[in-house]
Amino acid sequence: MNRRIMKKSALICTLALGLAAPALQAETLLIKGGKVHTLADAGTLESADILVRDGRVESVAPTLNVSADKVIDASGKVVTPGVIAPDTQLGITEIGAAAATNDDAAVEGENTRGVQIGTAYDPLPAYNPHSTLIPFNRAGGVTRALVIPGSQHKIFAGRSFAIKLNGAMDSVVGTDLAQRVYLGEAGAHLAGGSRAVAYGQVRQALGEAREYAANREAIRRGDWRDLSLTVADLEALQPLISGREPMLVAVNRASDILQAIKLAQEFNLRLVVEGAAEGWMVADQLAEAKVPVVIDAMNNLPISFESLGARLDNAALMHKAGVTVIIRGPGWLATHDAFLSRQSAGNAVANGLPYEEGLKSISRNVAQVFGIDGGSIEPGAVADIVVWSGDPLEVTSHAEQVLIDGVPQSLVNRSTRLRDRYLKPEQGHGFGYKH
Repeated sequence: MNRRIMKKSALICTLALGLAAPALQAETLLIKGGKVHTLADAGTLESADILVRDGRVESVAPTLNVSADKVIDASGKVVTPGVIAPDTQLGITEIGAAAATNDDAAVEGENTRGVQIGTAYDPLPAYNPHSTLIPFNRAGGVTRALVIPGSQHKIFAGRSFAIKLNGAMDSVVGTDLAQRVYLGEAGAHLAGGSRAVAYGQVRQALGEAREYAANREAIRRGDWRDLSLTVADLEALQPLISGREPMLVAVNRASDILQAIKLAQEFNLRLVVEGAAEGWMVADQLAEAKVPVVIDAMNNLPISFESLGARLDNAALMHKAGVTVIIRGPGWLATHDAFLSRQSAGNAVANGLPYEEGLKSISRNVAQVFGIDGGSIEPGAVADIVVWSGDPLEVTSHAEQVLIDGVPQSLVNRSTRLRDRYLKPEQGHGFGYKH
């Protein structure tokens, strides 16, 4: 072999090795020996290994005889997909009583100067991935969350987005995933006192959005009749009327739920009902219309006239009828303590919801309904995985390992730091902390 051929062969080998390098350097992690609830076709495996490569699940099997860059021993533990919180203001609110820390809603006042901000309100520019609420909920097993604004001024609350709870600046994983609309008691209050007026306002807005879709250029030029909504609001409604984005309607009373279904059928909307305290009364209609529900499974008290029929087996009864059930954190704690959705799911299971469905209600169902990653442990799935000390639906269990995109996350948060500061003052926190 002459020198030129030798050089050419060496160059080819070098290029081949260079092309192969990414595959050889792929980061791998192996979780061994846990009881794995895959929430996928494989079901529950009493003892299994999970191989993660480059942030995704590569394989799940009773035994995997492979080496990995990092190994987590999950023997005697329970392994599930990460919890996905379906309704939070994580990153856009911090302390409810401190207005300067809250960007979770558009408000009306002198500073708005008459600008109509409703469905077009976008809280994303205010998102703070370094919020103290993010590591706190991550330590509770929450790996992803929907961030949906609320409103005390508009029937349409605004646009939404989804995050992964790794605290990174690029942690937003989806935008325009749902729009919250208030009907029922809340809608009546916002519309001036009548459910009928609230329903009419939403119907008018959707009708104008349709009109705008068919005559966009003429309306933008001003060669059209005056519409009640701004162009920004009309543009923001387009994903709803096209079916790309679900409309999350907050209602509780059975009759209000039926009106929401009627509205969705009229405009061919993807409807998700939020609240649904009396959902069990109209479970068959919800199932027939293929409408998922987001509920507080701890809600069993008639705290308002629209929830006189609230009961603890609401989730079980709706699931039995064929409704896709999603469980959120309880009441006003749904953001600050979003991780408590697993306790709520545990209560639902105690009241008749099948156990696997309880797990799906706080993970897989959320991912599927809102179109985000997560919620299962199967080949190709994003490796958002939690290793629990015991049954995740028991309040005495806790997260021992939390993986987001296959990366082990810190479980340290403000609460643990405060605990350690006062529990071990001798470690040097200043004279004032010593006894």
